[in-house]
Amino acid sequence: MLKRTLGIMLMCFSLLQAGEVWAKTYYLGILPLRKPTEMIERFKGIEKHLCAETGLDIRLKLYPTTGVTGGYTTLVKDIVAGEIDFAFLAPVTCVQAAGSGPVLPFVCAQKSGSPTYYGHLAVKIDSPYQSLKDLKGKKVGGTSASSTSGNLMPTGWLKDQGIDKFKYFQFEYLGRHDKAAQAVIIGQYAACFINEATFNQYNEEKKQLRSLWRHPAVPEFPFCVNTKKVSKKALKKVKQTLLNMHEEGLAEIQAVNKKYEKWVPITLKEYNTVKEACDSIHGAKFYDLDYWQKMSDK
Repeated sequence: MLKRTLGIMLMCFSLLQAGEVWAKTYYLGILPLRKPTEMIERFKGIEKHLCAETGLDIRLKLYPTTGVTGGYTTLVKDIVAGEIDFAFLAPVTCVQAAGSGPVLPFVCAQKSGSPTYYGHLAVKIDSPYQSLKDLKGKKVGGTSASSTSGNLMPTGWLKDQGIDKFKYFQFEYLGRHDKAAQAVIIGQYAACFINEATFNQYNEEKKQLRSLWRHPAVPEFPFCVNTKKVSKKALKKVKQTLLNMHEEGLAEIQAVNKKYEKWVPITLKEYNTVKEACDSIHGAKFYDLDYWQKMSDK
């Protein structure tokens, strides 16, 4: 019995020396782009595939969509602090997390042969509004202060024209892209700033939205990792599994977005344009996560 016990102890010690993470649960935080039930449906296939192919215990963690920054900042704080190991972030929150702690992007989606996407200033399909000028003084919705298409890119565009969105419009953050789109469709808001995926979603079966402006291409939403919390060996397993996923798990990838083709490698450098916009608009306070979190309490 003693000999067997010693053998097991030596085997465990060998695994630890080899860099194996034994009986660890890895958490993957998901940006709250839509209501939690929908986000579970979109990502449960990713969770299942990663667990099966890597042999790691990987579980989703969802975040609420409340306040000015919604659950965006809570997710950023968690990945920076190592409360979670991985996160599916927007370009803006990726930049914010990387500028605040040991967080790096490692893969993102490819769509139509490119790892980039756009965002829109959208109005109802039969809206009388034809230009930015027509929307002056009207109710316009964004999504979150930490959103790329729902705030950052539009704010930069408006700033170049000398426009403060809070003074030019009756502007409000609505928390989610789908919620902002629906508010326009039912006539509660004249227009909204939303991402390309949401704009397309409401135009697939029936044309419900029309674009007045499209922001320049930015890199797609990345999977990010806390490099101090996750070993190189575990990260390599997760990254390689995602990069190969389209071969047998394309349906799970397209559950996240119907137009996604596969996951491709991405680096922080490719988000430089987004970082420059963040720094220009928000400055150093953008990386003060406690300050940024307080915005949601106002």
